[in-house]
Amino acid sequence: MALSAHRADTDRTVDELVASHVRAGLSARDVDVISTDRHTVKPWFNGRLDYAPPVEDLAASGFALVGGRLDYVGRRRVAVLVYRYRQHVIDVYVRPAGDGRGAPYATVSQGYALDRWNAAGMTWWAVTDAEPSALAAFRTALDARLAGTRVE
Repeated sequence: MALSAHRADTDRTVDELVASHVRAGLSARDVDVISTDRHTVKPWFNGRLDYAPPVEDLAASGFALVGGRLDYVGRRRVAVLVYRYRQHVIDVYVRPAGDGRGAPYATVSQGYALDRWNAAGMTWWAVTDAEPSALAAFRTALDARLAGTRVE
């Protein structure tokens, strides 16, 4: 029973994230703070959230920071970091790991690749219409930066 409840929560979260990603792409408000500079994006979240999301520059790995925005997912305000990979947008939802810490998880839903993992005290969900392999490369690059190493 507990496993099916956990699965239902994950499925609901996946649906919420895909809907958020699609809505952002359809609106003129897909980014609240537009900047490729992490030192501009990170402090923009101050006072808007009760936590400070890590913001990393991954341009050297092919994932350009576009900016960030706020969203409401899983009954709480969350930071969304927006990256570009070729012609694709990658929305990265970041919240403290205490809010639903779970095992790494990757899936494709409605044509969108999603990946969930925990790093740097945060739970990360990434959503994109790029290939799942691109999302895996994004995660590798981000994890390396969070660990203090660099992947080219």
